[in-house]
Amino acid sequence: MNTQLVLKRGAAAVALALGAPPLLAQDAATQPGGQPLQRVVITGSNLKRIDVETATPVQVIRQADITRMGVNTVKELMDTLTSADRSALSDIGGSNSFAGGASAVALRGLGKQSTLVLLNSRRVAPYALADYNEVFTNLDTLPLDAVERVEILRNGGSAIYGSDAVAGVINIITRGDYRGVQARASHNQSLEYGRFHESTAALTGGLGNLETDRYNVLANIEVYRRNAVGWRGIVDDINPAYGEKFSAVAPGSGLMFGDRGAPSTFSYPGNIIGQGAIPGCATLNAAGLCVYDRFSRFEAQPSAQHVNALVSGRFAISDTLEGFAEVLYSHTKTDYMSALATYGSTNPDAVWGDPRTGNARSFTYRYLPATHPLNTTGEEAELRYRFADDPGFRHTVSDQYRVLAGLRGKLGTYDWETALGVMGSKTKDRSRGGFFSLSGFQQVIGATDAESDDPLLFNRAYRIGQPNTPEVLAALFPENGYDGKITQTFIDGKITGEVGKFQGRPVNMALGGEIRHEKFAINPTANLLAGDIVSNGAATANASRTNSSIFTEGSVPLLEKLELTGAVRIDKFKDVKAHASPKVSLRWEATPQLMVRGTWESGFRAPNLTESAQSSKFSFDNGEVDPKRCDQAQALANDLRAQSDALPATDPDKQLLSARADTVEGNECATGIANIVRNNPDLKPETSRSTTLGFVIEPIRGTSFSFDAWHIKRKDEIGLKSTQELLSSEDSLVPGIVNRLPLAQDRTFTAAERALYGVTVGPLASTSGMFENTAQTKTSGIDLSMSSRVNTPIGRVDVLGNATYLLDYKLFAPTRNGGSWGDDLAGRYGYSKTTANLMATLGMGSFSHSLRATWRSPQKLQYDYYDEEYSPAGCADREWTPNECRIASFVRWDYNLSYTGVKNLTVSLFLRNLFDHRPPVNLRAFNADGGGVIPQDIEDVQGRSVRLTAEYRF
Repeated sequence: MNTQLVLKRGAAAVALALGAPPLLAQDAATQPGGQPLQRVVITGSNLKRIDVETATPVQVIRQADITRMGVNTVKELMDTLTSADRSALSDIGGSNSFAGGASAVALRGLGKQSTLVLLNSRRVAPYALADYNEVFTNLDTLPLDAVERVEILRNGGSAIYGSDAVAGVINIITRGDYRGVQARASHNQSLEYGRFHESTAALTGGLGNLETDRYNVLANIEVYRRNAVGWRGIVDDINPAYGEKFSAVAPGSGLMFGDRGAPSTFSYPGNIIGQGAIPGCATLNAAGLCVYDRFSRFEAQPSAQHVNALVSGRFAISDTLEGFAEVLYSHTKTDYMSALATYGSTNPDAVWGDPRTGNARSFTYRYLPATHPLNTTGEEAELRYRFADDPGFRHTVSDQYRVLAGLRGKLGTYDWETALGVMGSKTKDRSRGGFFSLSGFQQVIGATDAESDDPLLFNRAYRIGQPNTPEVLAALFPENGYDGKITQTFIDGKITGEVGKFQGRPVNMALGGEIRHEKFAINPTANLLAGDIVSNGAATANASRTNSSIFTEGSVPLLEKLELTGAVRIDKFKDVKAHASPKVSLRWEATPQLMVRGTWESGFRAPNLTESAQSSKFSFDNGEVDPKRCDQAQALANDLRAQSDALPATDPDKQLLSARADTVEGNECATGIANIVRNNPDLKPETSRSTTLGFVIEPIRGTSFSFDAWHIKRKDEIGLKSTQELLSSEDSLVPGIVNRLPLAQDRTFTAAERALYGVTVGPLASTSGMFENTAQTKTSGIDLSMSSRVNTPIGRVDVLGNATYLLDYKLFAPTRNGGSWGDDLAGRYGYSKTTANLMATLGMGSFSHSLRATWRSPQKLQYDYYDEEYSPAGCADREWTPNECRIASFVRWDYNLSYTGVKNLTVSLFLRNLFDHRPPVNLRAFNADGGGVIPQDIEDVQGRSVRLTAEYRF
């Protein structure tokens, strides 16, 4: 047999390891049927080539595999990648995000800004709201039904694509030269709890044959809907292991942990402590206090609607000239339900920033005056109240588009392409409730500071436990939020082809460039900009810039089976020096069954417009430990509890002392602090160095494996020192970075207690700073892939597998010991060492059976060296066992059955979590993010789910 043909057949099997179509890697001259094989461009290169297996590791997921995975959205597809961070932003968990209503992907744990997402090899507009300072692509706006394949470049791509491609590139390729009409519908629903369900319907049509009709037009529209689910109906299904560890009273909240159905004494029409329930209460507890079912407002998942439409066309103007055009439009809507606002004098003071002045603002929860008509105690009394008339919602609506047109053709022996287009995104984000308007509260309820005397508190326009007018509620809970808009226009072009010979072998080169103009505006509502919404931050941006780039790439066959490829791209952004991103790679076909490859690349991310151009951000952190006051607060709390324990159960001071102990701890050991951040025009780009080294081998025909070791080091990362880092190094920072209130405004310690416990500084107020190039990250690991096709007596078996093993992940802390690398986070919280999946498909005539396993290795609950709370000692203090101080390994099995026995009809049944395995208990997430009440992984209650799909081609 011809050696070259053997090699190409071996490469075909190798391509299958990445899910690539095998025909792309057959004989270089022809494909089956004798037709010329077209050269294609693979993600990670501008050079056209026949053999898809390049020096750069690229994973390819085909449309058939997407169906077998049972995913409903592009976001769900990205979460199946072993190289992706599963905790990346999702619209399901985005209710507290600056960028609610959007979903993102992050490769290698390097953040959503370091993963570049392309559609048909070109950028799409970012989401119109930054997640604080992070600008990213919203995956919810990308069509899934129109996808032909997804190519994942698993190392940096800045030398080819420019900024943002530090961790990798995801290129979503839509169907090309499609003819006919296809209707597709699917419905996914939990078998454990039917309220978890989502549906998709899509219609795809293609007209014309590019070869015979000289044109082809594709049109696709996809509609996705997900319903809202609250925790009330599923609370009893939460893993009981959580309740066993949370059985104390939540400090200052009245919420009972452990008994997941326990109601809250922050209720409607409320309670006056020491007096009892306010008249009109429907539900009383054993102590005679009015209670509220807090689970009625806890949301497991928000409702969402997506409409994505794509129209693309190709037109053969002549034998050597083709025109193409594409229109993408999407409309997404996400509706969040928020918890109702509460009022109680045991709540810690709220502190947040005033964007107009840069100063901190505060809100104090006061006692109900002795003169209030509802207060019959004769003295000030604690009020516990829940605003049942709080609207409690957040609506996020976004529209995104991309329109482009271009030409491609041949100029002699060269291929060329150029395109121009405009793209944009517009988002309207509005909330009402959950937080008061400061001015509205003062107008309709009363004073919000601790010092002033207000005998009319809660005795103005707003009436406790009674109907209130729309005007009063509008003043107390006004609509607030953001309007975001981003637009980009671009023109690009490139030419590629053979430029000469080296020792008789062709030398190929590509040359091109791009000019792009972008404008970004984020405008808060006037009440956010004035700092009027209690505890809420604000982010603003209004800037534009033009950036340009030129790039070149060339491949030189040094030997018959040894190819060297080099590339460099130079990008110029406004106010940033021109940056060059080089790349070199080697590809050696050692034998027909073995290929060795390696790459070295420099990557970068330019500061985005929210970081370097005119912008400001005000946020609010909760749960921070004040290192100068927490120990003293803990000592005071211990003494208060000792005094409480010494009193008889009938003494009214017993509960008050215990409640104050909880408040003291909460104020100083889990305090809130405002963060004021401004842009920095002197920022440098983030830069990276990445290397890969690996091989692809076919030990037996039809079975192949790939092994790629990778290492990425990123420096000059743009960000902020964490609040805890700033607080820990307060004495070494210049004045004004950490700001404190005067001791006169101390609500935790009395003057006598300050002297007794050695308190010398006031309570925390805010931190202030700007974005800096401060951090570094280095990470390395191994990617493994395998593919096998085996014919058996009952049908062909196809096996595809991927695994990522994280060798290390370290962050550089500039404030730790003068600057040093922190702990290795591989295997720590959020970073499983191993993530793997394996899918086997058996084809039996009209039936196809697929079984897929997904596995994650254990994680410790501790994050880094600052994280003493979840260290082994911290877990022991909580009386958690070593096994509970970790997240156990987890495997989930999925099954898919497809039937094609009816002409033009394909029916699929997908069972997710076939064996109904619960995800492992995560006490940290339950405690920190779930408030000790709800788990953060809704798979805990979803259990097994079924997805039915029907596809018909007309």
